[in-house]
Amino acid sequence: MLEFPVKKLRLINYFLAFITLLAILILTRDLISTSLTNGEQRRTGKENAHQPQTALIRKNLMQYAAVLEKNPFGAPGKLHQASLASSEDKGTADISLSNLILMGTAVGSGSLSYAIFEDRTQSPAQQEVFRLGSEVFQYGTLKKIERSSVSIQRNASSYTVSLSDLSMESSPAQEQSREAPKSQNSFARKVGERDYILDSRRIQKSLENPEQILTDARMLPNINAQTGKQEGFTISEVVPNGIYYSLGLRNGDILLRINDLEISNPEVAMQAMSALKGMNNINLDIIRSGQNMSMNYRIR
Repeated sequence: MLEFPVKKLRLINYFLAFITLLAILILTRDLISTSLTNGEQRRTGKENAHQPQTALIRKNLMQYAAVLEKNPFGAPGKLHQASLASSEDKGTADISLSNLILMGTAVGSGSLSYAIFEDRTQSPAQQEVFRLGSEVFQYGTLKKIERSSVSIQRNASSYTVSLSDLSMESSPAQEQSREAPKSQNSFARKVGERDYILDSRRIQKSLENPEQILTDARMLPNINAQTGKQEGFTISEVVPNGIYYSLGLRNGDILLRINDLEISNPEVAMQAMSALKGMNNINLDIIRSGQNMSMNYRIR
């Protein structure tokens, strides 16, 4: 009778031992797994702290050049690396003077020197007279004026613009119109000792071609030796059969006034030339061989 309870107790003990062992194995597995996971995280954190984050580095755009060159969806192309310029690089970059044309110069003593420029970046092209030391449009400061060239300084760089640049860029039509006075009769017909009749059509054409006005003679500031002030312009290098020659002007003449407007600087001279449009009578006051005289012109 006692054997049955003993067997029963043994079975219960075996069952409890099995359950306990199973629980121990599960607990051990969880502990080992947790330990390994924490260790891996600590090791990975240390490696990430000492190694660059290569996973976050953006690929160079040029790595995709082969895709574009072997484009399966269209015509092959070529990828170019863009260069980014800083603001300092832009500020010190060389400027282009291809659109700045030197039309003429007037060389005087000291700061009494002038240059006439045409800026072809503007529409229509704009012409202005600049004094030595002034700012020439947006290109720089006019630092030196010579007979056939000028120097413009921008930042630490110096640029030279020559009158020869104008002749190189002249169109065939301009060259033909420039040589027209030499091959044709002059547009001024002398009717008296100091009286002339001018062809209005040729006058208009000449005013529309400032290159010819500035190249048919050279005008230099005439400085009064006593006062040190400028009094008109001395005319030199008069081209035979050119505009000035046809007007009766000769080398050594000093142009003082146009229609009672004193020519004290190139700005006034350009204004006077522009004011000739639409006029019927023109009067020039000059000095020739030390003598004052007037030249009278009627436009027909």
